[in-house]
Amino acid sequence: MVASPLVGYANPKAERPCSLPLLAARIVQFRFSHVVMTHTNRPFWQSRLPLMALAGMAVLGLTLTGCASGPTGANSEATAPLAADAPYEARLANHLAEQDAAMYGAFWCPHCSDQKELFGDAIDRVPYVECDPEGENAQPDLCTAKEIKGYPTWEIDGEFYPGTRSLEELAQLSGFEAE
Repeated sequence: MVASPLVGYANPKAERPCSLPLLAARIVQFRFSHVVMTHTNRPFWQSRLPLMALAGMAVLGLTLTGCASGPTGANSEATAPLAADAPYEARLANHLAEQDAAMYGAFWCPHCSDQKELFGDAIDRVPYVECDPEGENAQPDLCTAKEIKGYPTWEIDGEFYPGTRSLEELAQLSGFEAE
């Protein structure tokens, strides 16, 4: 894949390009070249000012929202290194995030709630993908692409594991060793 100048712009740790900001940048780029080449005789306020406003909004949106890496777009706090004496749940959640594992679920799902409760206060560290379009930070297209059929479903090392899993089972599936 060709590196993009926008990769990591808002999130330096992003490993893949942010598709929506890139699309917006391409549209603005195309529109700008079209305006410059075809509307050179129009006054500035008719041709270039609206384009500049659109470009400004695209840049502002990119800056304010950032480009989330990983399934949840977790902030740096959620994946920050932990002390050796940190709770087991938090260390496991960090390990799952480092392994690019993900829990797919829905906000209304009681089994997803049960799974989240197992992590206790470390739930913010769990890489979570909301599949219901009405949920917060929903990614239903990703869930459809991954062919998620039930909730919760864990993806670990490219394999899918439906149903609520114990922390010990998640540790075993992901190769986590508590020291």
